[in-house]
Amino acid sequence: MPKYKLIYFNARGFGEMARMVFAQAGVEYEDVRFERDEWPKFKPYTPFGQAPVLEVDGVQIADSAAIARYLAREFGLAGKTRIEEAQVDMFAGAAYDLIKPTIDIYNAEGEKKAELVKKFQEETAPKFLAKFESTLAENKSGFLVGDGVTWADFTLMHFMSWIWSQLPEDFATKYSHVKEHGKRVESLPKIAAWIAKRPVTAT
Repeated sequence: MPKYKLIYFNARGFGEMARMVFAQAGVEYEDVRFERDEWPKFKPYTPFGQAPVLEVDGVQIADSAAIARYLAREFGLAGKTRIEEAQVDMFAGAAYDLIKPTIDIYNAEGEKKAELVKKFQEETAPKFLAKFESTLAENKSGFLVGDGVTWADFTLMHFMSWIWSQLPEDFATKYSHVKEHGKRVESLPKIAAWIAKRPVTAT
């Protein structure tokens, strides 16, 4: 078994998908965390000046999606066929596209922030959530692809845990399958155990 080291801020953020893959697979790894003010010390040793970084026997892999995808394929959480793998990548990518505007919202102020919130609530979120909702309604397994959990489910569940706070309450009734999906993934025994023991962080 390779030696794994995940290096990221002391936060859930973009490192959490990899941590959930490790948890679901039952694979041990070194969870290296650093505080915001320590980032300048770590940054020069990352491939692109970004975190997270995964080290596999000393070989570095950057980009949170690339990391989660690699681990999921190693541990059987990326789809059972090539078509399923492509679908998993598609839905995970869509979840990333959904979360990106919220970063701009978080960093904006005043009228610009209000403008971004309006666009997100009226255009971006409905477009993506409608597809997630219909997919989950059609796939009777309760997951996005196939008959079991994949890293796309971890990605959607994790990002939606933040996105729900950016949306009006009635969105939860419009997209009930998405809401239930999050609860379903969180309640998986190994994921629930990870959530219960992981460090408590603001993000």
